[in-house]
Amino acid sequence: MNRQKQPYLWLQKNTAALLFGAAVLLLFVGGFLLMRGSSGEEAPLHQVGGADTVRVRDGAELMQTLTYTRCAHTVTRRVTAPVEVYGKTLEEVQPLYPEWQITSFSSSEVQMSQRPDLFCPAHLVLMTSPAGKLCVFRNKYGDALALEKELSTDVATLPAAVQEELSEGIGFSTDEELSGWLESVES
Repeated sequence: MNRQKQPYLWLQKNTAALLFGAAVLLLFVGGFLLMRGSSGEEAPLHQVGGADTVRVRDGAELMQTLTYTRCAHTVTRRVTAPVEVYGKTLEEVQPLYPEWQITSFSSSEVQMSQRPDLFCPAHLVLMTSPAGKLCVFRNKYGDALALEKELSTDVATLPAAVQEELSEGIGFSTDEELSGWLESVES
């Protein structure tokens, strides 16, 4: 009879510990979900100092993180903040960078992120130009494609599916990879 009561005795003695552990786990998971936000967005802005008192000092840096959606590569660049942001608060800086999400703000550094719908600078992008020509573009400065060269390939001779794909742009890591792909679709 004692053996049958032993598991229940253990449970009775440790119920408080089990409930405490479950409560801690729930608090941890709840806190994590609150930090992430209910929509899965990034954590809220971290500002060092009082909300209205922090101002960008002369010589502060901008830390810009770009995550390119077309290739999933991330590039981070650190630049000296332009003179126009010196002495400004978070509320005054945000309108100057409408395409960026400011993720951290202090007097010495403003961190911001962006998810451009582009390939990163490491890729050559083959796509049809607005004039209907087949061209090679490159993201030279991180935020827009620049024309590298116009090709002699007649887009109209390519299959319709390839033409559609080219209208969105196809990324390549090297000139050789791009040339090989062109040879395969032209033959």
